[in-house]
Amino acid sequence: MVDISDSSFSSYVEEDSDDDSQDESFYYETFIENEILVDFGDDHTEINEIAEIEDSQDGGAITGGETQILARSKTSADVWKYFTRKETTIRNENDEEIINQFIFCNVGECHLSINNSTSTLERHLKAKHYDAYLELYEQKIVTELWPKEKQEAKHEFLVNWIIIDQQPFTIVDNLSFRKFMLSVQPRYKLPTRSTVKDMILSKFQTARKEICNHLQLSISKVSLTMDMWTSISALGILAVTIHYINDSWQFKHFVLDVLYIPSPHDSLTIKDSVLKITDEFEISNRLVGITTDNEAKMIAATRKIGENLELSDFQHYRCMAHILNLVVKAALETNNIPPPIKKLRIFISTVRNSPKQMDKLKEYFRIENIPFKIPLPDIITRWNYTYHMIERAIEIKPLLNHLVANLPILTNNWPTSEEWLILNNLLDLLAPFALTTKVISASSYPTIGEVKWYFLGIKNHLERSRDSNYSLQSQIDEMKIVFNNYFDQINQLLHIPAFFDPRYKNSAYGRMSRENILQPIQSAMDNYKESTIPITEDETVQDLRYQLKNLSTSETRNYFQNLFMPDDQSPQSIANELDTYFDINSPNFETSPLDWWKVHESEYPTLAQMAKDYLTIMSTSVPCEQLFSIAGKQITQTRNRLHPDTTQACLCLKSWLEQEIIK
Repeated sequence: MVDISDSSFSSYVEEDSDDDSQDESFYYETFIENEILVDFGDDHTEINEIAEIEDSQDGGAITGGETQILARSKTSADVWKYFTRKETTIRNENDEEIINQFIFCNVGECHLSINNSTSTLERHLKAKHYDAYLELYEQKIVTELWPKEKQEAKHEFLVNWIIIDQQPFTIVDNLSFRKFMLSVQPRYKLPTRSTVKDMILSKFQTARKEICNHLQLSISKVSLTMDMWTSISALGILAVTIHYINDSWQFKHFVLDVLYIPSPHDSLTIKDSVLKITDEFEISNRLVGITTDNEAKMIAATRKIGENLELSDFQHYRCMAHILNLVVKAALETNNIPPPIKKLRIFISTVRNSPKQMDKLKEYFRIENIPFKIPLPDIITRWNYTYHMIERAIEIKPLLNHLVANLPILTNNWPTSEEWLILNNLLDLLAPFALTTKVISASSYPTIGEVKWYFLGIKNHLERSRDSNYSLQSQIDEMKIVFNNYFDQINQLLHIPAFFDPRYKNSAYGRMSRENILQPIQSAMDNYKESTIPITEDETVQDLRYQLKNLSTSETRNYFQNLFMPDDQSPQSIANELDTYFDINSPNFETSPLDWWKVHESEYPTLAQMAKDYLTIMSTSVPCEQLFSIAGKQITQTRNRLHPDTTQACLCLKSWLEQEIIK
């Protein structure tokens, strides 16, 4: 008898599970029980060995037919379950009887040589009948399996791991993985890959209903992002993500759906698909906005969605990161910018692709006693990669200079002094764009409230006066044309969302008068007052007591800071909460807008509800881009035949599990 729960094995499992066990998606400990005894029988063979038990050749023949079955010895290996010794009597030319002995494969119904060993027979099963081989392997351990209910519970953990880690379904057929699972828990029987797929699809259908019910728990409005992507298998995939703020002022976001869209991929097809999704999840009447890139069909599809829904406050928001990208491209494509960038790109690419040059560069860093920093590559389609390439090259320029004389291609593509000056000036010009792109591309917290403030800063950056001999003035002129064209379009659209970020409610409007700032907010606020339920004094006190009870240390400080208001007046004593909110001192930039509103929700009930709705809007379509990166790992060269329904289930479930919307 072998006790798998002995101290050495248990210590190994405990040691392995101590390292960030909460971050692991495969729960090994759920497959382990204490005091499990596995009986291998008298003919015990280790899991990683193959028994070679030769059958005696003197078994008596069973007469009564031309083909006879030979008896097996009592010590026959398990492999003989799939094979039978037989003999056939034939006559030669001299009419003499000749006995022909052979091994008959019961699975493939073929004849094998009688001289084959059990190891050879196992290799035959592995090569020709893999399912039978797996069955044989698992039979080497004789133990009682868990009951069906417990097996299914363990299947749930396995399926979640496969989904989150994007494992291929064939992992359950992998012999090494099956060996591992048998060593961890012999009482658990792995499902087949076909069963795994069926379980994932079934889990997906159940989870969709849970997601629909989950979204009905909150009355706040929601926003979407959407984008199209063509997979490696040439499938047009539409991704839709949802974003909202729950009643506890937590920013929630996850993938709502991933759909295969047949051709044509026009605006009408996209519109119908999105409306079908919003109807299924019962959020059509709660949409406050959809964020997309600047592709014409996406803009047209969103406009048609708005016309169909007929919601007064629904808006289409262009991806602000794409707008910044278009502005920067206007500078990078002008006359004197491409040559130095192209030369530097070739130089960096040559160094990175040459192990010899990289080793020399590392040696120069060692000699100078400087921590090594690798040159960064450039991706032409992403301007911020160009920015980071130039930034790193300028940072390590003295060390890169040592490589110039090593190869002609490096010598010919090392920028001149004038070109380095252009690159330095370009870096200074694009720095605000890079920083803004980084901030607004976040998807785990609201960013729409600060976009207007950042864009106003970029506008001032482009319009500030420079020397008459500034080398990039023509590039700035081109950037201003593109930027002002888009800024005029989005400035008014961002007016209301910017107001609900308390950090920028005063500074995001430039020199605009107070009346012009508050008038659009007042109009939107009137619509909310109609649906706002009056709060009695007792309810306000109880609600405030509940909020104070759940405040963190930093939130408590913010609450008491705002108690000290001008003239010792509290918001409850003032009828117009709009004026009060606008006049109150803005919190510091480190304060989260959601934390601020959580503390002040009872003071500004109408504005708080509006903030909860408008701050859900995404300023970029980055969540869809992130999903496409994940999808690229799901649909690969070796998994390019996944059915669209399977892809949809895997990608949606991965997001729902990671965001803990389902279990």
